[in-house]
Amino acid sequence: MNTINFSSLNYYLYLPTKSNPKVALAIDNPTLAQNSFRLYNPFSDKAKFLKAIYKVAFTSFNKISKIILKPKYQKQSKFIHYLEEKLGYEIISSLYFATAKDKVVLQLQTKEAQIVGYLKYPLNNFGLNHLYNEKKALEILSSKGIIENYTMYDTFQETPFLLLKPLEGHIDIVEKEKVEELLNKFKLNQAYTLAEHPRMQQIKKKLIKMEMYDTLSLLKRLCVNSSYSYRLVYEHGDFAPWNIIQLEEKYIPFDFEYFEENGLEYFDLIKYYYQIGKLLNSMKNEELILYISKQINIEEIEILLELYLIKEIILSKKENMNYEFEENMLKILEDRYEK
Repeated sequence: MNTINFSSLNYYLYLPTKSNPKVALAIDNPTLAQNSFRLYNPFSDKAKFLKAIYKVAFTSFNKISKIILKPKYQKQSKFIHYLEEKLGYEIISSLYFATAKDKVVLQLQTKEAQIVGYLKYPLNNFGLNHLYNEKKALEILSSKGIIENYTMYDTFQETPFLLLKPLEGHIDIVEKEKVEELLNKFKLNQAYTLAEHPRMQQIKKKLIKMEMYDTLSLLKRLCVNSSYSYRLVYEHGDFAPWNIIQLEEKYIPFDFEYFEENGLEYFDLIKYYYQIGKLLNSMKNEELILYISKQINIEEIEILLELYLIKEIILSKKENMNYEFEENMLKILEDRYEK
């Protein structure tokens, strides 16, 4: 896939560092800078402090900050010129570089500092698959009135991209009742035992294809040991605090790159607390299992947690990511069963 430049004609501030940036924010004037900082939503205290300091610097002392911190001036890229011709107005872009390095997300502003949307451009085959999957998710969920659809689907240099409507609100930990209320919108009417559930059938096929036969045996045992039925749902796939935005009293999920049309009830809820426990609170092993079990107080939570870990391991293997943490968690749960 071609390497392209996404910069517009303006000054950029690179955070947290120029050598290893998470974002490149347009800071030509205080109003543009104020908007640009909305693209950067860190959860660690250190990163939040860094954002706050720079945000004050470039929204209150813009000219002085430019002299002291020397942001980098960039020329307009061919891609931005292409977008301007398509959309019919001049564009200022700020950039978010995904941790997985599969895509770049562009925040697009007009010269008058109006945010017009967020654009996703894939950088490799993983990013391309994620984009196609998100496109499918948005089309399905918008047809059900759950979320809004994308505003543009187009290609540049034979690579597709999506332009999404701006969602300008607050991103933070969502209270438990609101999380469950949000996930209820994704539930469908059908319910199945785990042995018959379409999501389990899909996972079985993946395990066979990847020749993970020991894990396949575990999955079959877990399904047989379950005595409950579970709803079919639209599964977000990466349901975490940083993928939910609050607009007044309304909560809207976004980033549907790991969407599953025939999903399993509770997978998204487990993902939500798993990410909080693991990434925000540095929990692991027994502590993380206990935390998730307390948050999701249902009879078969350990069976569902094992199935969730199997699902995560499959995904990590497919995308060449480390899954040692998930394997250790799965072993602890299996040791409990054997005792």
